[in-house]
Amino acid sequence: MGNTWKRLSVTSVAAVAIFAATTVTNASAASGGAACSVTGASGTLAFTNWTSSHVDISGWVKDTAADGHHVAIRLVSIDEGTGWVTEWPWHSEYDGNGSTNSFTTYASPTTEDLDYIGAQVAVIEGSTIVRSCTDYA
Repeated sequence: MGNTWKRLSVTSVAAVAIFAATTVTNASAASGGAACSVTGASGTLAFTNWTSSHVDISGWVKDTAADGHHVAIRLVSIDEGTGWVTEWPWHSEYDGNGSTNSFTTYASPTTEDLDYIGAQVAVIEGSTIVRSCTDYA
C-alpha cells in the first residue's frame, strides 16, 4: 500500500507541474480573432501577443456594395473591472465596391483595459454609422 501512495503522489505532482507550465505559456502569448459582415461591408481583425495592456493587430475591411457609402473597421475593447467600452479609431475604405483596406497596427492603453477585444465593422455615411456589426474574440 505504501508504494501505491508514493506512485500516486509522484504522478499527481508531475501532472500539476505540466498543467502549470502550460497555463503560463498560453497566457503569455494569447491570440484570437474577430470577424463580421453586414450588408455592404465585411472585415476581420486578428490578434497576437494579447495581454490586458497590449495587443498586435492585423486586419482588413472590404466594401461589398455599390451603395455610395464608405466602410470601416475598428477595435473595440472592454475593461472587465469597470465595464468601460473603448472604441478605437476607424480604418476606412473609400474606393468603392470590391475594394479592400488591409493594415497592421497595435493597441497599448495606459491602463490594463484590454480584457475583452473585438472588431466592429460598419457602413458609414459621412460620420454616421448606417449599419454595423460587432464580434468579440
